[in-house]
Parts: sequence; structure tokens; C-alpha cells
Amino acid sequence: MAADLSPSTMRLALLSPIHGQSIDHIARQLENYRVFLAPFELRHYFHVSLESHPDLQSELTAFTEREGHSVVFTKRSRPTWRACTAYALCELIKTVLSDQHSHDKVLIHTDTDLLVSSDVKKQLIKSKIGCGNRSFRGDKAGWKWSNKAQNDRRIQRFVAEMLDGDSSQLRMGRVCGAHMPWSVFKSFGVIYNAYFDTSHFEKHPKRHWPLTEVAIPTILRLLEGPDQRFRDPLIKVPKTKNVSCKSIDRMIKRRDGFGLKKIARDTDSEAFHYVMHLQAQAAGEA
Repeated sequence: MAADLSPSTMRLALLSPIHGQSIDHIARQLENYRVFLAPFELRHYFHVSLESHPDLQSELTAFTEREGHSVVFTKRSRPTWRACTAYALCELIKTVLSDQHSHDKVLIHTDTDLLVSSDVKKQLIKSKIGCGNRSFRGDKAGWKWSNKAQNDRRIQRFVAEMLDGDSSQLRMGRVCGAHMPWSVFKSFGVIYNAYFDTSHFEKHPKRHWPLTEVAIPTILRLLEGPDQRFRDPLIKVPKTKNVSCKSIDRMIKRRDGFGLKKIARDTDSEAFHYVMHLQAQAAGEA
């Protein structure tokens, strides 16, 4: 399917758990995505966390209608945590699958990600699936969430029922910038919600962990088999808070990342202003 797509025909569903006390960062992101993904046909699906400002959704609705963004909100809002947006994804899946729109691809991201290069379009067209694909090795992985992940009964049930009891088939990846074809997403969404649309974290918030970082790549590997190449997510996580302009240029040149997570949190930073410069440049070229 990907080979038949072009920038003028790509229909992209963007799924995002959003949180905040104002719409400023989301408004910036909507414009950022519109510029760098033009002329893709974009349809945004938003889950507004329960902890957000009570007027955030109404203010965002007014803004998106005024600016011409295609946006759909989930009917239900559920709690999210900084490291865990598992329930937001449950509601986003329900909303997308019940919508009357069909898409070519689905992109999952969070509300602080900003794109830095228009090459992201080429990657979305030629790359079937991107989410990361490391092996989950429990305590040996050195991941601080390993114990909670292994003790999560939903993961244990998933391993028993879907992976023939073989926990070595569990994979690890990232949510921000994860993407897949629409045909794959439909099957993925059904499986994800069948196993993880529960009230476990809501009843036991101290037990939360970034479930999506294991569930997404594991389900996709189950669906696609061992031979399908999985690329990295489109969005990179900066290793330090002080991101330099040179490091952004290197990332663009290497084409190993097309956006940055958390970059919108500090609008006074050199990196943020440089991304805004790149965005203005891309808008002018378009």
C-alpha cells in the first residue's frame, strides 16, 4: 500500500493524549504538524486528561474550528500520568474506529512533540511500521519499570493467551511517533482494548507504568510476524534538557529522527526558537 501513496493523497490520523492548563502548546503543535506534513490530509483525535483545565476542551474546540483543523475529541476522559497514557489510547482507539473517516496511516504522539523536518512525510510513506523493537528482558533490561511491568496481571494474561506463555516475545518501544497502516491499526486496536481497557491503574494509580511502550510493539510484532522490519518512532527523546541547534541539524542530516519530544515545554530555549525558524522556513517553501 505504501508504495502507491503520495503526499497529495496521504490521509493521516493523529492520535494524541493532551494535558494542560492552557491550549497554547497544543495550538503551536497543530500549526507545526500542518506545516511539516502539508499537503497530507490530517485528522486529529484528542483525549483530554481529567487533570486538564476544565475549559481546555471548549477553548481548543473554538480554536480548531477558527483555524480550520479537523479535530475529534474522545467522549470519555480518563486519568493519565506523565509516564502512562494507556487509558488515553483506549479511548482514542474507540473514537477512531467508530469515526466514519478512513485513513491511510495512523500516527500516535503526545502533546509536547514538535516536528523539525518535512522529510517526515517521506518516512511515513515508505515506512510501514515504526515503534521500536527491543527485546523486553525483565530485570536484565535495567528498566526502572521492569518489576511493575512483570507483575501486571494484564501483561501476564496477554503472554499466556497470545504469546503461548513465552514472555521472551515481549517487545519494547516508544509511543511518540509510533505509526502503522490503517489496516494494521484496526486489528491492533481491537487487541489492545481487549486486554488493556480495564480499570486497573484507576484503582491502583501507584502501580502505573508506561504500558504502551511494551503493548504497542508487542501487539504489532504479533500481527506482523518476525520478518517485518520495524523502524524507530519518528520522534526522538532529547538526551539532555539543553538541546543545541547543531544537534537538531545532525538529526535532520542523518534522518534518524524527524521531531523532538518535550521541545515545546521551554519556549525560551534556543532549541525551541530554532525549531520555529525551521518551521517558518518550511512554510515559506511550501
